[in-house]
Amino acid sequence: MTILHTADWHLGQTFMQKSRKEEHQLFIHWLLEILDQEKIDVVIVAGDIFDVANPAIEAMDLYHQFLLEAYKQNIDVIIIGGNHDSAARLNTTGDLLRLLNVHVVGGEVDALGKIIPLVNKKNNLTEAVVVAVPYLRDGEIRKIAEGEEVIEAHHQFSASVQKHYDGLLKEASEKFPGVPIIGTAHLYVNGSALSDPAIENMHAIGTLGQLSSSAFSKGYAYIAMGHIHKPQIMKHGEGVIVKYAGSPIPLSFSEREDQKEVTVLELSANQLTTRTINIPLFRPLRRFKGTPEKVTKIIEEYQHNTLLPAWGEIILTEKMNFIEFNQQIATFCIDNKIEILNRQLAIPSTTYNSIREEYIAGADNNPLDNVTEIFKLKCEKSGLNDENTNALLPLFENILTQVNEIK
Repeated sequence: MTILHTADWHLGQTFMQKSRKEEHQLFIHWLLEILDQEKIDVVIVAGDIFDVANPAIEAMDLYHQFLLEAYKQNIDVIIIGGNHDSAARLNTTGDLLRLLNVHVVGGEVDALGKIIPLVNKKNNLTEAVVVAVPYLRDGEIRKIAEGEEVIEAHHQFSASVQKHYDGLLKEASEKFPGVPIIGTAHLYVNGSALSDPAIENMHAIGTLGQLSSSAFSKGYAYIAMGHIHKPQIMKHGEGVIVKYAGSPIPLSFSEREDQKEVTVLELSANQLTTRTINIPLFRPLRRFKGTPEKVTKIIEEYQHNTLLPAWGEIILTEKMNFIEFNQQIATFCIDNKIEILNRQLAIPSTTYNSIREEYIAGADNNPLDNVTEIFKLKCEKSGLNDENTNALLPLFENILTQVNEIK
Protein backbone atom coordinates (compact mmCIF):
# COMPACT_ATOMS: atom_id res chain seq x y z
CA MET A 1 0.00 0.00 0.00
CA THR A 2 1.39 3.42 -0.94
CA ILE A 3 0.54 6.87 0.44
CA LEU A 4 1.60 10.24 -0.94
CA HIS A 5 2.08 13.17 1.45
CA THR A 6 1.87 16.75 0.19
CA ALA A 7 0.83 20.08 1.71
CA ASP A 8 0.55 23.85 1.38
CA TRP A 9 -0.78 24.07 -2.17
CA HIS A 10 -2.15 27.59 -1.58
CA LEU A 11 -4.45 27.35 -4.59
CA GLY A 12 -5.58 30.80 -5.68
CA GLN A 13 -2.45 32.59 -4.52
CA THR A 14 -1.78 35.98 -6.09
CA PHE A 15 1.91 36.87 -6.03
CA MET A 16 2.64 40.56 -6.63
CA GLN A 17 -0.65 40.84 -8.53
CA LYS A 18 0.22 37.74 -10.58
CA SER A 19 -1.94 34.62 -10.61
CA ARG A 20 -0.27 31.26 -9.91
CA LYS A 21 -2.99 29.37 -11.79
CA GLU A 22 -0.70 28.13 -14.57
CA GLU A 23 1.86 26.75 -12.11
CA HIS A 24 -0.79 25.05 -10.02
CA GLN A 25 -2.37 23.51 -13.12
CA LEU A 26 1.01 22.12 -14.20
CA PHE A 27 1.67 20.79 -10.69
CA ILE A 28 -1.70 19.02 -10.49
CA HIS A 29 -1.19 17.53 -13.97
CA TRP A 30 2.27 16.30 -12.90
CA LEU A 31 0.92 14.97 -9.60
CA LEU A 32 -1.83 12.97 -11.29
CA GLU A 33 0.79 11.35 -13.53
CA ILE A 34 2.91 10.48 -10.48
CA LEU A 35 -0.11 8.99 -8.71
CA ASP A 36 -0.65 6.72 -11.70
CA GLN A 37 3.01 5.77 -12.17
CA GLU A 38 3.60 5.06 -8.48
CA LYS A 39 0.29 3.22 -8.01
CA ILE A 40 -0.62 5.50 -5.08
CA ASP A 41 -3.54 4.34 -2.95
CA VAL A 42 -3.98 7.39 -0.67
CA VAL A 43 -3.10 11.09 -0.87
CA ILE A 44 -2.76 13.23 2.27
CA VAL A 45 -2.86 17.01 1.82
CA ALA A 46 -1.70 18.40 5.18
CA GLY A 47 -3.41 21.79 5.18
CA ASP A 48 -3.51 25.11 3.34
CA ILE A 49 -5.12 23.65 0.25
CA PHE A 50 -6.20 27.26 -0.48
CA ASP A 51 -4.37 30.54 -0.02
CA VAL A 52 -7.32 32.44 1.43
CA ALA A 53 -10.44 31.56 3.40
CA ASN A 54 -12.71 32.59 0.52
CA PRO A 55 -10.91 31.27 -2.59
CA ALA A 56 -11.73 32.35 -6.13
CA ILE A 57 -13.83 30.14 -8.37
CA GLU A 58 -10.80 29.13 -10.46
CA ALA A 59 -9.06 27.87 -7.30
CA MET A 60 -12.12 25.84 -6.34
CA ASP A 61 -12.24 24.43 -9.87
CA LEU A 62 -8.64 23.21 -9.62
CA TYR A 63 -9.41 21.61 -6.26
CA HIS A 64 -12.47 19.78 -7.58
CA GLN A 65 -10.67 18.82 -10.79
CA PHE A 66 -7.92 17.12 -8.80
CA LEU A 67 -10.35 15.27 -6.54
CA LEU A 68 -12.38 14.03 -9.50
CA GLU A 69 -9.31 12.78 -11.37
CA ALA A 70 -7.99 11.07 -8.21
CA TYR A 71 -11.36 9.33 -7.86
CA LYS A 72 -11.07 8.06 -11.43
CA GLN A 73 -7.74 6.50 -10.40
CA ASN A 74 -9.46 4.84 -7.42
CA ILE A 75 -7.40 6.89 -4.93
CA ASP A 76 -8.58 7.96 -1.49
CA VAL A 77 -7.78 11.56 -0.55
CA ILE A 78 -7.50 13.02 2.95
CA ILE A 79 -7.72 16.82 3.21
CA ILE A 80 -7.04 18.66 6.46
CA GLY A 81 -7.64 22.35 7.08
CA GLY A 82 -4.71 24.72 7.51
CA ASN A 83 -4.48 28.20 8.99
CA HIS A 84 -5.17 29.73 5.55
CA ASP A 85 -8.25 27.58 4.98
CA SER A 86 -11.80 28.19 6.12
CA ALA A 87 -12.92 25.19 8.15
CA ALA A 88 -16.56 25.95 7.38
CA ARG A 89 -15.94 26.21 3.63
CA LEU A 90 -13.97 22.95 3.51
CA ASN A 91 -16.52 21.10 5.61
CA THR A 92 -19.49 22.36 3.58
CA THR A 93 -18.82 19.92 0.74
CA GLY A 94 -17.32 17.21 2.98
CA ASP A 95 -20.33 14.87 2.94
CA LEU A 96 -20.72 15.22 -0.82
CA LEU A 97 -17.02 14.54 -1.43
CA ARG A 98 -17.25 11.28 0.52
CA LEU A 99 -18.88 9.92 -2.65
CA LEU A 100 -15.49 10.52 -4.31
CA ASN A 101 -13.56 8.75 -1.51
CA VAL A 102 -12.45 12.08 -0.07
CA HIS A 103 -12.18 12.64 3.68
CA VAL A 104 -12.26 16.31 4.66
CA VAL A 105 -11.28 17.36 8.19
CA GLY A 106 -11.53 21.12 7.96
CA GLY A 107 -11.37 21.84 11.68
CA GLU A 108 -14.15 22.98 13.96
CA VAL A 109 -14.47 22.97 17.74
CA ASP A 110 -16.36 19.66 17.77
CA ALA A 111 -14.34 18.04 14.96
CA LEU A 112 -10.64 18.55 15.62
CA GLY A 113 -9.60 15.04 14.72
CA LYS A 114 -10.83 12.03 12.81
CA ILE A 115 -9.59 8.44 12.77
CA ILE A 116 -9.54 7.13 9.20
CA PRO A 117 -8.69 3.47 8.55
CA LEU A 118 -6.82 2.84 5.31
CA VAL A 119 -8.29 -0.28 3.74
CA ASN A 120 -6.35 -2.12 1.07
CA LYS A 121 -8.82 -2.52 -1.77
CA LYS A 122 -7.04 -5.68 -2.97
CA ASN A 123 -7.55 -7.71 0.21
CA ASN A 124 -10.03 -5.55 2.16
CA LEU A 125 -7.67 -5.39 5.17
CA THR A 126 -6.92 -2.28 7.23
CA GLU A 127 -3.20 -1.76 6.74
CA ALA A 128 -2.80 1.62 8.44
CA VAL A 129 -4.73 4.32 10.24
CA VAL A 130 -4.61 8.06 9.70
CA VAL A 131 -5.26 10.31 12.68
CA ALA A 132 -6.32 13.39 10.71
CA VAL A 133 -5.91 16.55 12.78
CA PRO A 134 -6.37 20.02 11.23
CA TYR A 135 -4.79 23.32 12.26
CA LEU A 136 -5.38 23.79 15.99
CA ARG A 137 -6.21 27.14 17.53
CA ASP A 138 -5.61 27.76 21.21
CA GLY A 139 -9.21 28.45 22.22
CA GLU A 140 -10.48 25.36 20.41
CA ILE A 141 -8.62 22.72 22.41
CA ARG A 142 -8.64 24.22 25.90
CA LYS A 143 -10.36 26.77 28.07
CA ILE A 144 -8.24 29.91 28.30
CA ALA A 145 -7.98 31.30 31.83
CA GLU A 146 -8.49 35.02 32.35
CA GLY A 147 -5.25 36.94 32.87
CA GLU A 148 -2.90 34.16 31.66
CA GLU A 149 0.74 35.10 31.21
CA VAL A 150 2.24 34.33 27.77
CA ILE A 151 4.63 31.68 29.13
CA GLU A 152 1.84 29.93 30.98
CA ALA A 153 -0.44 30.14 27.93
CA HIS A 154 2.26 28.50 25.80
CA HIS A 155 2.77 25.74 28.36
CA GLN A 156 -0.96 25.05 28.58
CA PHE A 157 -1.40 25.14 24.80
CA SER A 158 1.52 22.74 24.23
CA ALA A 159 0.22 20.37 26.90
CA SER A 160 -3.28 20.49 25.38
CA VAL A 161 -1.96 19.72 21.89
CA GLN A 162 -0.02 16.69 23.15
CA LYS A 163 -3.02 15.50 25.16
CA HIS A 164 -5.19 15.85 22.05
CA TYR A 165 -2.81 13.77 19.90
CA ASP A 166 -2.28 11.21 22.68
CA GLY A 167 -6.04 10.73 23.08
CA LEU A 168 -6.54 10.12 19.37
CA LEU A 169 -3.51 7.79 19.31
CA LYS A 170 -4.95 5.72 22.14
CA GLU A 171 -8.32 5.48 20.43
CA ALA A 172 -6.78 4.52 17.08
CA SER A 173 -4.54 1.89 18.72
CA GLU A 174 -7.47 0.27 20.50
CA LYS A 175 -9.71 0.20 17.43
CA PHE A 176 -7.01 -0.94 15.00
CA PRO A 177 -4.26 -2.72 16.93
CA GLY A 178 -0.99 -3.72 15.30
CA VAL A 179 -1.05 -1.41 12.27
CA PRO A 180 1.04 1.74 11.65
CA ILE A 181 -0.59 4.97 12.76
CA ILE A 182 -0.01 8.08 10.67
CA GLY A 183 -0.84 11.47 12.14
CA THR A 184 -1.35 14.80 10.39
CA ALA A 185 -0.50 18.25 11.72
CA HIS A 186 -0.48 21.79 10.49
CA LEU A 187 1.68 23.78 12.89
CA TYR A 188 5.17 25.10 13.64
CA VAL A 189 7.64 22.71 15.27
CA ASN A 190 10.58 24.30 17.09
CA GLY A 191 13.77 24.11 15.07
CA SER A 192 12.09 24.17 11.68
CA ALA A 193 14.29 25.60 8.95
CA LEU A 194 12.56 28.38 7.04
CA SER A 195 13.46 29.81 3.66
CA ASP A 196 13.11 33.40 4.89
CA PRO A 197 14.78 34.54 8.15
CA ALA A 198 12.16 37.29 8.45
CA ILE A 199 9.42 34.66 8.67
CA GLU A 200 11.49 32.77 11.23
CA ASN A 201 11.59 35.93 13.34
CA MET A 202 7.81 36.21 12.99
CA HIS A 203 7.41 32.70 14.42
CA ALA A 204 9.72 33.66 17.29
CA ILE A 205 7.51 36.55 18.42
CA GLY A 206 6.05 35.28 21.67
CA THR A 207 5.98 31.51 22.06
CA LEU A 208 2.41 30.43 21.43
CA GLY A 209 2.15 28.08 18.48
CA GLN A 210 5.71 26.78 18.70
CA LEU A 211 5.75 23.13 19.72
CA SER A 212 8.34 20.46 20.35
CA SER A 213 8.34 17.43 18.06
CA SER A 214 7.94 15.38 21.26
CA ALA A 215 4.26 16.44 21.26
CA PHE A 216 3.82 13.46 18.94
CA SER A 217 4.22 10.34 21.06
CA LYS A 218 6.10 7.18 20.11
CA GLY A 219 3.00 5.29 18.98
CA TYR A 220 2.88 7.34 15.78
CA ALA A 221 4.91 5.95 12.89
CA TYR A 222 4.79 9.12 10.78
CA ILE A 223 3.46 12.66 11.14
CA ALA A 224 2.43 14.26 7.83
CA MET A 225 3.21 17.92 8.46
CA GLY A 226 2.07 21.10 6.78
CA HIS A 227 2.61 24.84 7.43
CA ILE A 228 6.36 25.21 6.76
CA HIS A 229 7.07 25.53 3.04
CA LYS A 230 10.59 24.08 3.12
CA PRO A 231 10.61 20.23 2.96
CA GLN A 232 12.42 18.71 5.96
CA ILE A 233 12.43 15.99 8.60
CA MET A 234 12.35 17.14 12.22
CA LYS A 235 14.38 15.48 14.95
CA HIS A 236 12.43 13.26 17.31
CA GLY A 237 13.91 11.57 20.36
CA GLU A 238 11.86 8.39 19.99
CA GLY A 239 12.19 7.84 16.26
CA VAL A 240 8.84 9.16 15.06
CA ILE A 241 9.23 10.49 11.51
CA VAL A 242 7.99 14.10 11.64
CA LYS A 243 8.11 15.37 8.06
CA TYR A 244 7.16 18.67 6.43
CA ALA A 245 6.15 18.06 2.82
CA GLY A 246 6.71 21.71 1.90
CA SER A 247 4.84 23.65 -0.76
CA PRO A 248 4.77 22.30 -4.36
CA ILE A 249 5.81 25.62 -5.94
CA PRO A 250 7.97 28.46 -4.59
CA LEU A 251 5.47 30.86 -3.02
CA SER A 252 7.90 33.75 -2.50
CA PHE A 253 11.35 34.89 -3.65
CA SER A 254 12.75 33.55 -0.38
CA GLU A 255 11.79 30.02 -1.53
CA ARG A 256 13.59 30.38 -4.87
CA GLU A 257 16.40 27.95 -3.89
CA ASP A 258 14.18 25.26 -2.34
CA GLN A 259 13.85 21.91 -4.07
CA LYS A 260 10.15 21.08 -3.87
CA GLU A 261 9.07 17.48 -3.35
CA VAL A 262 6.37 15.03 -2.36
CA THR A 263 6.88 12.12 0.04
CA VAL A 264 5.83 8.56 -0.72
CA LEU A 265 5.12 6.21 2.21
CA GLU A 266 5.22 2.49 1.48
CA LEU A 267 3.57 -0.02 3.81
CA SER A 268 4.54 -3.67 3.81
CA ALA A 269 4.05 -6.22 6.59
CA ASN A 270 3.17 -3.41 9.04
CA GLN A 271 6.47 -1.69 8.27
CA LEU A 272 6.65 1.84 6.89
CA THR A 273 9.39 3.26 4.64
CA THR A 274 9.58 6.66 2.98
CA ARG A 275 11.15 8.21 -0.09
CA THR A 276 10.82 11.53 -1.90
CA ILE A 277 10.07 12.54 -5.48
CA ASN A 278 11.30 15.93 -6.65
CA ILE A 279 8.71 18.24 -8.21
CA PRO A 280 9.87 19.87 -11.46
CA LEU A 281 10.20 23.66 -11.46
CA PHE A 282 7.58 25.11 -13.77
CA ARG A 283 8.35 28.80 -13.22
CA PRO A 284 11.55 29.99 -11.55
CA LEU A 285 11.62 32.93 -9.17
CA ARG A 286 14.95 34.69 -9.48
CA ARG A 287 16.57 37.38 -7.38
CA PHE A 288 19.14 39.50 -9.24
CA LYS A 289 21.25 41.35 -6.69
CA GLY A 290 24.35 43.50 -7.04
CA THR A 291 25.63 46.57 -8.78
CA PRO A 292 23.77 47.73 -11.91
CA GLU A 293 26.61 46.37 -14.06
CA LYS A 294 26.59 42.97 -12.32
CA VAL A 295 22.79 42.61 -12.48
CA THR A 296 22.75 43.58 -16.16
CA LYS A 297 25.37 40.92 -16.95
CA ILE A 298 23.52 38.20 -14.99
CA ILE A 299 20.24 38.97 -16.78
CA GLU A 300 22.02 39.07 -20.15
CA GLU A 301 23.53 35.61 -19.56
CA TYR A 302 20.42 34.04 -17.99
CA GLN A 303 19.43 30.70 -19.56
CA HIS A 304 15.69 29.98 -19.75
CA ASN A 305 14.88 26.26 -19.43
CA THR A 306 11.40 26.05 -17.85
CA LEU A 307 7.89 25.85 -19.26
CA LEU A 308 6.91 29.29 -17.96
CA PRO A 309 8.87 32.56 -18.04
CA ALA A 310 10.84 33.49 -14.93
CA TRP A 311 9.63 36.09 -12.49
CA GLY A 312 12.44 38.27 -11.23
CA GLU A 313 13.28 40.62 -8.39
CA ILE A 314 16.06 43.19 -8.80
CA ILE A 315 17.98 44.49 -5.80
CA LEU A 316 20.59 47.12 -6.67
CA THR A 317 23.40 47.78 -4.23
CA GLU A 318 24.48 51.06 -5.84
CA LYS A 319 22.54 54.22 -6.55
CA MET A 320 20.97 54.12 -9.99
CA ASN A 321 18.12 55.74 -11.86
CA PHE A 322 15.67 52.86 -12.26
CA ILE A 323 14.12 54.43 -15.36
CA GLU A 324 17.44 54.38 -17.20
CA PHE A 325 18.34 50.97 -15.79
CA ASN A 326 15.05 49.44 -16.96
CA GLN A 327 15.74 50.66 -20.47
CA GLN A 328 19.17 48.97 -20.38
CA ILE A 329 17.85 45.53 -19.39
CA ALA A 330 14.53 45.55 -21.27
CA THR A 331 15.80 43.66 -24.34
CA PHE A 332 17.66 41.06 -22.28
CA CYS A 333 14.52 40.39 -20.22
CA ILE A 334 12.40 39.87 -23.32
CA ASP A 335 14.96 37.63 -25.04
CA ASN A 336 15.56 35.49 -21.95
CA LYS A 337 11.89 35.32 -20.86
CA ILE A 338 12.20 37.20 -17.58
CA GLU A 339 9.45 39.38 -16.19
CA ILE A 340 10.64 41.73 -13.45
CA LEU A 341 8.02 42.04 -10.70
CA ASN A 342 9.93 43.98 -8.08
CA ARG A 343 12.76 46.50 -8.00
CA GLN A 344 14.44 47.98 -4.98
CA LEU A 345 17.56 49.77 -3.86
CA ALA A 346 19.51 48.18 -1.01
CA ILE A 347 22.26 50.65 -0.14
CA PRO A 348 23.89 50.28 3.31
CA SER A 349 22.41 52.67 5.85
CA THR A 350 25.82 54.34 6.31
CA THR A 351 25.32 55.88 2.86
CA TYR A 352 22.39 57.86 4.23
CA ASN A 353 23.79 58.54 7.66
CA SER A 354 25.91 61.38 6.29
CA ILE A 355 22.73 63.08 5.11
CA ARG A 356 21.02 62.83 8.47
CA GLU A 357 24.10 63.77 10.49
CA GLU A 358 23.75 67.32 9.19
CA TYR A 359 20.56 67.71 11.16
CA ILE A 360 19.91 67.89 14.88
CA ALA A 361 16.68 66.52 16.31
CA GLY A 362 14.38 69.38 17.29
CA ALA A 363 16.52 72.01 15.56
CA ASP A 364 15.34 74.33 12.81
CA ASN A 365 17.17 72.33 10.15
CA ASN A 366 15.65 68.92 11.04
CA PRO A 367 14.35 67.40 7.74
CA LEU A 368 11.59 65.63 9.63
CA ASP A 369 10.02 69.06 10.08
CA ASN A 370 10.05 69.60 6.30
CA VAL A 371 7.78 67.29 4.27
CA THR A 372 9.45 68.30 1.01
CA GLU A 373 12.86 67.29 2.37
CA ILE A 374 11.45 63.92 3.41
CA PHE A 375 10.12 63.47 -0.14
CA LYS A 376 13.51 64.33 -1.62
CA LEU A 377 15.27 61.86 0.69
CA LYS A 378 12.77 59.19 -0.35
CA CYS A 379 13.45 59.91 -4.03
CA GLU A 380 17.17 59.58 -3.41
CA LYS A 381 16.76 56.28 -1.58
CA SER A 382 14.62 55.03 -4.48
CA GLY A 383 17.47 55.66 -6.89
CA LEU A 384 16.18 58.80 -8.61
CA ASN A 385 18.78 61.33 -9.70
CA ASP A 386 18.43 65.09 -9.15
CA GLU A 387 16.91 65.65 -12.59
CA ASN A 388 14.09 63.16 -12.03
CA THR A 389 13.50 64.40 -8.48
CA ASN A 390 13.24 68.02 -9.62
CA ALA A 391 10.77 66.97 -12.32
CA LEU A 392 8.54 65.38 -9.68
CA LEU A 393 8.77 68.21 -7.14
CA PRO A 394 6.11 70.50 -8.73
CA LEU A 395 3.60 67.63 -8.72
CA PHE A 396 4.44 66.80 -5.10
CA GLU A 397 4.15 70.44 -4.03
CA ASN A 398 0.76 70.68 -5.74
CA ILE A 399 -0.52 67.61 -3.85
CA LEU A 400 0.94 68.92 -0.60
CA THR A 401 -0.86 72.23 -1.07
CA GLN A 402 -4.17 70.46 -1.62
CA VAL A 403 -3.67 68.34 1.50
CA ASN A 404 -2.85 71.43 3.58
CA GLU A 405 -6.00 73.16 2.31
CA ILE A 406 -8.10 70.18 3.43
CA LYS A 407 -6.61 70.49 6.93
